[in-house]
Amino acid sequence: MKTNQCPLFCFFLLAVALAFGSVGCATHEEHSFNNDFNQSLTCAPKYYLEDGGNARFFVTVNQGRPRPGQERIFDVKRAATAVAEVECKRRGWENWNLDYVMEFDQGWMHIVKAEVTPRKVLEFKAPTSGGNP
Repeated sequence: MKTNQCPLFCFFLLAVALAFGSVGCATHEEHSFNNDFNQSLTCAPKYYLEDGGNARFFVTVNQGRPRPGQERIFDVKRAATAVAEVECKRRGWENWNLDYVMEFDQGWMHIVKAEVTPRKVLEFKAPTSGGNP
């Protein structure tokens, strides 16, 4: 007498599919720079932020559509700076550094990744004269 193992096998396949589906992928949700910042840059930059703790974060910007020439590079970097500025204000950082840690072309798409860190400003106080010149 044969037993029907299809229900058990189908249950196993469903369990495996759910396990892989719940893991998801490690991609970041990209945002439209033009929409979020009310701009009209011709390469339609897309960006996302990566949190690096309270002492830094990363901004990654790429072209949303093909555009030849050097202006595409300027647009992508202009978008990275604007996104970093808004995020720094949100974090309460008055002074900050933006350092490009990665920049490359992937086919027609120019991509930059920048690390943004707070910058400490040293305040110098003039010495009081106290009778000395």
